[in-house]
Amino acid sequence: MKLSGEFTTPTPSTALTALGDNKPALQAVPAFRSLSVSEDGTIVTVFTPVTPFGRMTLNTLIRTEEISAHGAVLRVTAHRAQHAVDARIELRFAAEGSGSHVTWVADLAVLGPAASVGQRVAREVATRTIGETLQSAAALAVQTS
Repeated sequence: MKLSGEFTTPTPSTALTALGDNKPALQAVPAFRSLSVSEDGTIVTVFTPVTPFGRMTLNTLIRTEEISAHGAVLRVTAHRAQHAVDARIELRFAAEGSGSHVTWVADLAVLGPAASVGQRVAREVATRTIGETLQSAAALAVQTS
């Protein structure tokens, strides 16, 4: 399923593009627990978004596939038992004042037994969760850079 969103942040695009190397900012994202960064730069974390069913716990990998001064492409894979989520998120950054306007588009798939139930609520929950997580990371990037 295709999802999208946008927001404005006081964080300049230089801090946004460096976010993958800003471990203190990533560790401060409220939905991330036990965050580490592997040698290849993959972010390994327990992602704990709030859903209509309560807080979920997903073992998550976030890989940067592309990065430039104007955006990034992330591959996110997450699983919990036999349930899984796979997403490719394209981010674009545009200067706005001293900060940035961020737009994002995600191609998301819910896999496993959760797919039948999950598809009904996944669009709303995933759009909100991705947006909130990106906004939080962006805000923390400027605070810790």
